[in-house]
Amino acid sequence: MTDNSFIREVDDAVRQERYKALWDRFGIYVICLALVLIIGAAAYNIWKYLEESQAETAGDAFTAALTLKNDADQAEATKAFGDLAKDGPSGYSILSRFQLASSQAKAGETEKAVAAYDELAKDRRVDAILKGLAKLQAASLRLDNADYAEMQERLNSLAQGKSAWRFSAQELLGLSAYQNDDLSAAEERFSALLVDAGTPRNMRDRANVMLALIVSQTAADSDSSASTGGSNESETEGAQDSETTTN
Repeated sequence: MTDNSFIREVDDAVRQERYKALWDRFGIYVICLALVLIIGAAAYNIWKYLEESQAETAGDAFTAALTLKNDADQAEATKAFGDLAKDGPSGYSILSRFQLASSQAKAGETEKAVAAYDELAKDRRVDAILKGLAKLQAASLRLDNADYAEMQERLNSLAQGKSAWRFSAQELLGLSAYQNDDLSAAEERFSALLVDAGTPRNMRDRANVMLALIVSQTAADSDSSASTGGSNESETEGAQDSETTTN
């Protein structure tokens, strides 16, 4: 045996002893880490499977509930949507809550529907677009009974900036101002729709109609005021002439 071979064998023996010592010291940790990774991967795959399975089941249930609603089986549809709203995955739960609020509105339960939409608008789990929709739905249900200040509180955040719902919010605010005899505010809201290049054509047409009504009503009010003023002036002059004659 040459010296080089002997040295190599000694190095191999020393290396093996070091490896053994390292394994004796840290081997259990390596095994535990490997087990954690294996269990974690298995758990993730199981979770994904259960999530997809649950979403598929919820999707089928939601479709079935819509079918019941379309078939005018309102009681069963309400029960189905109620179950999904309570126990379904987040997305289907939120959509089911919208369906329940819609059904309440159609049934004339306006206060309950407004409360349901208000809750959706405040729920942090609800997407921003759907929050805006909930605000609009609640405001539209309140339109005939709310004063302009309440409608501003409900819709100003949507009417400002680049919200996807700004056009509908401006229109509802204009209608509210008009119904509450604030013609100046109504004119401002409908004019804003005409200025915005993104306003849909049908909404732009409605804004033009409302502005024409506002101009017509403003002119009529002005003529009425002028007529009343002229009449009062004539009566005053007549009274003065009568007094002069009497004297």
